[in-house]
Amino acid sequence: MKILLISDTHLDRIPEELLEILSGYDMILHAGDLVSTEVLRDLGSLGETHAVAGNSDHHDLKRALPERLKLDIEGLRVGIIHRPSHSPDSPGIAMMAREMDVDLLLFGHFHKPIFQRDGSRMMLCPGSPTRPRLSPPSVAELLVEGGRASLRIVPVGRPMCGYLQFAETLSLSGSQTPPERVDKRENNSV
Repeated sequence: MKILLISDTHLDRIPEELLEILSGYDMILHAGDLVSTEVLRDLGSLGETHAVAGNSDHHDLKRALPERLKLDIEGLRVGIIHRPSHSPDSPGIAMMAREMDVDLLLFGHFHKPIFQRDGSRMMLCPGSPTRPRLSPPSVAELLVEGGRASLRIVPVGRPMCGYLQFAETLSLSGSQTPPERVDKRENNSV
C-alpha cells in the first residue's frame, strides 16, 4: 500500500500542478492545517483521505475533523495529530506516540521534515508542500507491506524560504562563501 503523508498545506484550493504530484496513492493522510474544506475535498478527489484539524483550520474543518486519529493500516498502527508538542526537539513527540500506542505518529505544525525514532516507534512530520520553513517544500511517502513500513521524504519543489532562496543563489553563482559582512561600527580603540 502506497500512502501520501502531508501536512500544513495552508491553502484555499490545491493548485492543479500540485494535485498531479499528489496523485497515484492508495490513501492520503493529512496532519492538519488544510485551512479550507475545499482542500479536503481536493484531496478526497484523489482517493481515500483521512485528516485531523490543525490550529489554522477554518472553524468548519475544526468541527468536522478530529484532533487525533488512529488507524490500522495492514497491521501498522498509525496515529495522526497536528501539534504533538511545543518543540520538534522535545520528548513530547515520543510521549504522544506512546500515549496513542502507535507504530507511526504522523504530525505537522513545524513545516519542515522531522523524523524521530523511539525504540520501534517512528515519528514523522512530512514538512509542508506550500509553506516550508528552512527546507524545500515536501510531503512524505509511506509504503506498507505485510505490517512493515518504509518512509521517505519527497521534495515537491524548490526552496521557498527566504534563507534557502538566498543560499541557492550562492550555489548557482558558484560562490562558496557568503558576502563579506560589513561592520558599520566605528573603530574606537582606547
